[in-house]
Amino acid sequence: MKKLSKLSIFDECMNPELSENEMRETVGGYGGTNDCFFDCMAYITEQFGGDNTSPSYFMNDYVNGAGNLNDNWEGTKVPGDGLYGPPIFDKSGALNEDIANYMSNYFEIVDNTTGSGGWTKDSDIQSLFDDEKTGSGFIMGAYRVNESTSHAVIFESYSDGVYTYYDPSTGNRGSASGGDVLGAIKATGLREEETVDE
Repeated sequence: MKKLSKLSIFDECMNPELSENEMRETVGGYGGTNDCFFDCMAYITEQFGGDNTSPSYFMNDYVNGAGNLNDNWEGTKVPGDGLYGPPIFDKSGALNEDIANYMSNYFEIVDNTTGSGGWTKDSDIQSLFDDEKTGSGFIMGAYRVNESTSHAVIFESYSDGVYTYYDPSTGNRGSASGGDVLGAIKATGLREEETVDE
């Protein structure tokens, strides 16, 4: 398989090569800190008034299982998951349910079909904005930046095939076409948790 230079995609690299497949599967390889998923977790927690609002707290917990003690999450034990964020797709090419499972340790999450937690995919994401159906909250989603990179943001609205978003990693607002949006998860509140200090 062709090797691509991380430096062209990622800003701060430990290993100079990443397989093409690894690059295509990574959420968080866009922007300054490469940890956009963890930035979104911290942002949502802050908006709900939670205590742990540091992206590094969530990064450490996701990789090492060292944060929320009130769950079965033991961490991925994959250092790259902290450097580049979790993979958006699993090995079968489906949206990575580990992301939804991890988020459910901190938030009450809901999808637009069953009312349980998980990914809402593609064109169904627009219905997450129907608070009467899914409850009010914050929608974390990922969109395709280019062939090899996706980016996690907070979707704020949908109109005529375009999603507007807030990007906690940069503090900027932007938009993504519906065809580039990969999936989203809606958090409707904080879950009770027991934590240790960072």
